[in-house]
Amino acid sequence: MTNFFTHLFPRWHALAFVWPFLAILASEATGQEVLREINVTSNRAIKEPLVESESLKWIKRPSSDAGEYLQQKPEFSSTRIGGTAGTVFLRGLGGPRLGIVMNDSLEEAGANHGTDPGTSYIQPDAHDHITVVKGPNSVLYGSSMGGLVIFNETPKKFDKPGVRVRAVGGMGSFGRRDLTMDATVGAPLVQLRGVVNFTRGDNYKDGSGREVFSFFKRDSNKLIATFTPTSNVTAELSAEQGDAQIAFPAFSLMGDGIHFKRQILGSRFTVANITNKFRKLEVQFFDRDLDHLMDNFTLRPVTVQVLNPDPPGPLITNTNRRTLRQKFRGRSARVAATFDLSAATEVVIGYEHRDNKYAGNNQTVGTLCIITTCTTNDIFSPFYDLHTISNSMFSEATHLVNATTTLKFGVRREYFHTRAGDLFTFLGAPLDTSNGQRDDTPTSTFIRLEKEVLPATVAFIALANGERPASNLERASFNGFNLKKEKNRELNIGLTVNRPTWQGSVTMFGSRINDYILINQGIISENVDVDRVGTEVDLVKQITPNWRLFGNLAWIRAENLTGHGHGSVPLAQTPPLDSRFGAIFQQGTFSLTLGGRVVMKQDRIDPGFGNSLGIDNPTTTPGFETANVSMSWKPQKYVQLSMGVENIFNRTYFEHLSRRMGDIPPGFVNLGRVYEPGRAAWFRIVFNM
Repeated sequence: MTNFFTHLFPRWHALAFVWPFLAILASEATGQEVLREINVTSNRAIKEPLVESESLKWIKRPSSDAGEYLQQKPEFSSTRIGGTAGTVFLRGLGGPRLGIVMNDSLEEAGANHGTDPGTSYIQPDAHDHITVVKGPNSVLYGSSMGGLVIFNETPKKFDKPGVRVRAVGGMGSFGRRDLTMDATVGAPLVQLRGVVNFTRGDNYKDGSGREVFSFFKRDSNKLIATFTPTSNVTAELSAEQGDAQIAFPAFSLMGDGIHFKRQILGSRFTVANITNKFRKLEVQFFDRDLDHLMDNFTLRPVTVQVLNPDPPGPLITNTNRRTLRQKFRGRSARVAATFDLSAATEVVIGYEHRDNKYAGNNQTVGTLCIITTCTTNDIFSPFYDLHTISNSMFSEATHLVNATTTLKFGVRREYFHTRAGDLFTFLGAPLDTSNGQRDDTPTSTFIRLEKEVLPATVAFIALANGERPASNLERASFNGFNLKKEKNRELNIGLTVNRPTWQGSVTMFGSRINDYILINQGIISENVDVDRVGTEVDLVKQITPNWRLFGNLAWIRAENLTGHGHGSVPLAQTPPLDSRFGAIFQQGTFSLTLGGRVVMKQDRIDPGFGNSLGIDNPTTTPGFETANVSMSWKPQKYVQLSMGVENIFNRTYFEHLSRRMGDIPPGFVNLGRVYEPGRAAWFRIVFNM
């Protein structure tokens, strides 16, 4: 398969860039008239394969961040590091391999070891819709090795002065409280929007009643001013800030998140309907500033080590207070132009620039006491200093061949420069890659053919190549400055059916990832070659006018072909088979959902190896089964009430990708892994006007 992909992709890299311009010339020559706001897939009343979109206006379940929202979906799995801020994986790929996009801008994680994934900064209640792209099947937002998760907001337009309000509140077990207020005051020429969000949670208990050190609180607020001098011109200025405090049971040396301060300034300018063929031009700028502080003494008692108990000798104790500070400054600019080349063809051409700086340092204050005589040492050690600059050009086209056939393809070429300052191990030992420089040129391409083979039945095949350079985390934290870029060549085939009484889809994929970045013992990194295959099945059946059944499953098998000198081995941190099923009763605006989940055991492990966010344990991860129930009701069109119970039977279990526990405060049990919460009830109200 590698040779096939290697020979195929270079032949159409150049074509994908040149084709839009040739098409413009061709359509001008024929003098075709075009439709203004076309949608080249609108002739089919069926969801687009590999790209799933849904509205967030009436979310029924609570979620502390986007990661908690996404882990409810079958193709997603997640790491648990505490009560919130888990990293999500799509088809087993996450972290820097999964692009998290908010308002057309790629979110960055500023901290190392996954304490602040991009999803942790996104509250779904503050957005209007979400789009999930499976695999490297879009090039609009960076090198999407494993896919994209895109959160966007729909601009609010006013024909006359008015107010739009969205309020969401909820509460639940383990001290859970959520509140989001989103209000827009507007007129035809100007709109002012404010969004305030806070989320709280206490320590939760697992299914056996054992308390997990996991409390958190998160706050954010955002202000957006939008100017619309004409119906085709929009200028938007935004400012956002947030902070969080999180107790982490999963980190030994770093402790807990004391603050995750975040400030963002943004601007976006849009001009629409420029000519008959030039539909829209968008220009946007963002300036991000993240300041993270972690320590092992603010949220937990200081641990005193007794080095020589008394009796028989003098009492000798040692106390270490550790602090880790990490800062990120990112500035980006993006320009995208959308063309309607004909009534059947849409093309997006763009350019993106990113300038990111990462810095981290450690400080340890140790106090050694012999009886009552104490000596204090204050040791400051730099950790990492990295600066990356990337410049990208991209083009993506959608062409409606006829009423039943759609062709999509795109290419993205990125020029990525990394410059290092001083680099050290976490314990302060200098690395020989300090003050180094390197250049990478990842190229991502895809082509996808969708064919309606029968009424409301679409078959598709997609061929894609996604590439990415090593992330700041992999280069700085795992002595990986000289890592090669990853190259994922992936094939997807499938079928989607949308009939009056049932809907279903099946997708199969296979990929070869050359130079996959594997982490060894959570300390060092290396490039290996990997094969992956997987299947996803989704089915919904209407059995009566009020009842419907649903079920889905996701399965992945991955192999590390390079191995460790003795042949291939299973790829570490691969999620097991995951299936979800249930029944939904719907009558008017009332719905009742009974759901179950069965996850098989994972015995295909590679102990001590994994990715930048976790490594496999020495033993098999057992399977588990859980059940949940929820109901929702809209007493009138502006209000939705919902409530539910998760883990009804109070199962005690942990996910395969769950982190191992680190140092935990006195009074808590070290369970080895971070277990999932036990039975939890919740209530939620949504108000939209």
